[in-house]
Amino acid sequence: MTTELTERLRLFHSPEDLFGLVSDVRRYPEFIPQITAMRVSNERTDGAVTDLTAEARVRYKFVTERFTSQVRADAAAHTIDVGFVAGPFRVLENRWRFHALSDGSSLVDFYINAAFRNPVLQMLLDSNRDRAARVLVNRFSAEAERRFAPAGDQALDLAEEINALG
Repeated sequence: MTTELTERLRLFHSPEDLFGLVSDVRRYPEFIPQITAMRVSNERTDGAVTDLTAEARVRYKFVTERFTSQVRADAAAHTIDVGFVAGPFRVLENRWRFHALSDGSSLVDFYINAAFRNPVLQMLLDSNRDRAARVLVNRFSAEAERRFAPAGDQALDLAEEINALG
């Protein structure tokens, strides 16, 4: 069984800034305490698309693990896709989509589908599933607040904007 999590939220920063933040995996240990180390290899850029392999060391409560993922970041489309390569997972898929809103802010779609090989780790993930996605997205949101100037208008009709995106 896999654990699937989705978040959709509006952030008051440009899609370019948010894309840059999430695609800069080397800096994750600076603002995500559970990631204690990150190594990037096999980085290739072709136009607006960057492909790389990222190896992370993660610590959560009593568990320390390493896992490797393949990251594809498309700056033109403001999309980031992450796939599993090696580590404690059976399944790991992650997607970020950054949609520009008319006022310069962003609608962010976050998706993760994960399953651990170890049933104890899977139980831990399942028991914290809603909190896990929210904590991760909040870490990125807080880092965006720290790094970037705000963009957007609080009065924007978000429902209308979402309809316009399709």
